[in-house]
Parts: sequence; structure tokens; C-alpha cells
Amino acid sequence: MTTLILASSSQYRKKLLADIGLHVETMSPDIDETPKPDETALTLSKRLAQEKALKVSARVSNDEAIVIGSDQVAFLATDDGPVLLGKPLNVGTAVQQLKLCQGKTVSFFTAICVYQASSDTLITDVEETRVHFRENTTSLLQGYVEKERPLDCAGSFKSEGMGVLLFERVEGRDPNSLIGLPIMLLNDILSSHFNTNLLEMATR
Repeated sequence: MTTLILASSSQYRKKLLADIGLHVETMSPDIDETPKPDETALTLSKRLAQEKALKVSARVSNDEAIVIGSDQVAFLATDDGPVLLGKPLNVGTAVQQLKLCQGKTVSFFTAICVYQASSDTLITDVEETRVHFRENTTSLLQGYVEKERPLDCAGSFKSEGMGVLLFERVEGRDPNSLIGLPIMLLNDILSSHFNTNLLEMATR
């Protein structure tokens, strides 16, 4: 039976897999997520997803295991140049990030890297989700952040909860990508490169 290991400490990614019937082992990759100079959101997300998968794989004794690394970076174009929106970690930063997004479109790049040591197969790809934000007052944004506490979420919202009320519309293939793990893309990669798929695993 194929063993999946999620190279992440994210409760959201683990839950997304649990919701489709896969209760996987998780391992924190503990990498430096600092962007490199002039690194784009797309490049950063793919690099970090790959680093996470490889870092965890080096600690796994089962070479047949398939390790999944994922990372999400949000990109906002402003008059002062591009802004990368990460995890806010505190209420003040979360409110400031959301204020920047009001009435604008933010691109969320959710990258995934799937690696198996025994076959030395490494596949990295990314899903882009475009979020069009509504205009909300600062007091409403403050109230939202204090209520839902999205402090560990890139972009400062939880789309699976009250955060969806901040949007006018969302453009993207897979709503799971916005939560943190592109399930459809993962299934595509497993089907095309690893001779298995998530439905097969979940229904065994």
C-alpha cells in the first residue's frame, strides 16, 4: 500500500486530506521561507514546496513513501510595486494586509511538490487562484480578524469560513487550493507519475 507523508505542520492541509478519507502522517519541514531578492510569488511557492518535500524525505526511512510538499504565496500588484502577502501572525498585520486588498484582485499561487526517493521522481506544479476582494470598512475588517483569527493563513483570511464574505468572486479550478493544498492537482500528479490516485487510496 502506498504511504503518503505530508511535509507540513499545517492543520488545514492535513484536514483537507482527512476530509477525503486520507489520514496521513505529517512532518514539519522546518525550512527558511524568506523570499530571495526579486523572487516572484510563483517561483517562491514552487521553490518552497520542493524544499519542504526534499527536507522531509531525507528524514523518512521508507524510500517507497511519497512525500508531499506544498506552499502558498499571495501576490498583490500595487502602485508601489508587487507585494507578497504571507502569514500575518498578529491582528494588526492581518488588518493591514486586508486593507491593501480591498477592491483589488490577489493571485494565490499554491504549489505542490511530490517526491519519491526510490524512483527519484520529483514533480512540482502550481495552481493559481485569483480572488477579487469586496470593499469593506476598516472596522469590519478588524471585526473579522478578531472573530476568525486567520493569523496563520496567507492573505489573512479563511476562505472555508467567514473569510469568503470578503470576496466578490473567486477564479480557480479547485477551491481546496485557496485553503492550502491543490487536491485536484495532487490527484493529477499521482495518476500521471506514480501509478496511483487519491480515490484509489481513499477507497481501499
